[in-house]
Amino acid sequence: MNNLKGELAVMDNLGIKPNYAALGRKYGMDPRTVKKYHEGYEGKPSTRNKGSRLDEYRDEIIDKLSIRRITVQGVYEFMVKKYGIDRIGSRSNFQRYVNENKLKPKSSSSGHPRYEKGPGEQAQVDWKEDISIADRWGEIFVVNVLHITLKYSRFSHLDMSVQKRFEDVSRGLINGFIKFGGVPRELLFDNMSTVANINAKPKKPTDAISKLAKGFGFKVRFCRSRKPETKGTVEAKNKVIDWIRAYEGEFEGLEELAAIVETINKDMNITINQETDMSPTALFYKEKEYLQPLPARSIIDTYLTPIKYKVSDEALIRYGDNKYSVDPKLIGEEVSVDLFDNKLCVYYNGKLVTFHALNENSINYHKDHYTALMEGKVKQEDMENIVTENLAMMDTLLESRRVNVSEIEATKSAEALIAYINQSEYGRWIIGYFAHLSLDERLVFIKGMNSVLPYVGNRENLMSHLKFSMRENKCKTLDFDCWVNDFMAMSEADCILTDEGYEVIKDKYSIEIDNLLEEMRLEHEREEAATRAEVHTSTPVNPDLDFKLPEGEELPF
Repeated sequence: MNNLKGELAVMDNLGIKPNYAALGRKYGMDPRTVKKYHEGYEGKPSTRNKGSRLDEYRDEIIDKLSIRRITVQGVYEFMVKKYGIDRIGSRSNFQRYVNENKLKPKSSSSGHPRYEKGPGEQAQVDWKEDISIADRWGEIFVVNVLHITLKYSRFSHLDMSVQKRFEDVSRGLINGFIKFGGVPRELLFDNMSTVANINAKPKKPTDAISKLAKGFGFKVRFCRSRKPETKGTVEAKNKVIDWIRAYEGEFEGLEELAAIVETINKDMNITINQETDMSPTALFYKEKEYLQPLPARSIIDTYLTPIKYKVSDEALIRYGDNKYSVDPKLIGEEVSVDLFDNKLCVYYNGKLVTFHALNENSINYHKDHYTALMEGKVKQEDMENIVTENLAMMDTLLESRRVNVSEIEATKSAEALIAYINQSEYGRWIIGYFAHLSLDERLVFIKGMNSVLPYVGNRENLMSHLKFSMRENKCKTLDFDCWVNDFMAMSEADCILTDEGYEVIKDKYSIEIDNLLEEMRLEHEREEAATRAEVHTSTPVNPDLDFKLPEGEELPF
């Protein structure tokens, strides 16, 4: 091409008119192309300034990458789930686009040595605590994710919970063992307060985790203080849990969030691991043969289903006086429940399946549960209208059946008293007990209730207290019992009586109260004397001096 340009330049300098046809034959190109070069054409640029397919998503990518502690991998997985891999492209191309456009600043980290374990030898455990994330309606959910990773294969299990008790730890661990089909020989933890007694030196397992370890056959290990890199496999994979942050504002409700966590778990077990250059699922195919067998089902059930509720044919479970829906797929099955932040969380085989806000409605259906229950019973095109109308009608009927009776009204008749009790979450139990009383015992109960009702400031505290008074004296001294409750209460929220009622009943039982206080004073003096005697006869022991590693054992660092 340069020869053609040179020859054309010489001709111009000599004043010779170029023969485009002859030059075209000489250089093997169209005469019109030769003419274009003569008129100043420079040829096609060596590089093309072509836009990326990701340009249309640039703002959303920037928005997601601005989320605290989010990873590029997390944003990529979210974008692929939302728009499809055909539109987003490969993982490497996505990373290159982010790097070239400097959409996320680089992070720095200090180096540390790595170590490996053989198949079935170790799993590493960590909490991802207090993940705060909002759904599409702006409701904030604060959840925790227990992360268990098999060191050899990097195959992992994620378990979401709304609390951080040992019950949640044990449930998450057992669900992981069930998923793995066996138990590794040891679990490596950090300073999780639910498993480590961090006040002991060196750290010791809590009694709860020691009991679980004995039942399932694993040893408890702790990584070195301020050295989380000894638990590097799960720490590195915890970045994957941050994928959940990309779903900020993209889900609806706790059930959908739990499903997202499960999907993320499946993806991370399939994705090629950069350290092993293999899919964790592929390596797990080998490692699972080396795991210890699971214990008897009775041991597993002790931890997973402490209290069971059977799902009715209406896809409802009864909790207290009210009923709450679950997925109709669980009809006939047994579920367990847990309370947190005024929410009823429902578990099936240890997995969170739904939740409800506790309220006074006797029947509580999630719309999707009711819709699934109606499948095949109405035409699909009529489904939305029928479901909406039925649920609205149900709420209307429930509202119309509410009976509001005040404390003063409740003293006017036995029917009014029963209606008053029926308003409480404890009402079903109290009325059921009342129904089995003799006529004389019923009269004692009604008289006792009438003596205290004019002075009640907190109905639910009274109803809770009734369970004990009904058993002990059929509420014969209910007003006195309530005064004692308030006298011993730790806070105003635990009190039953109004301030005025407290003083009225105090005056009524002044002699009995003086006797009670004198008895309490003498009991306190006896306890103090016993404590002093025990202190003088005991020998102080330093528990740190008694700790020894078993023969042949060594610390995991």
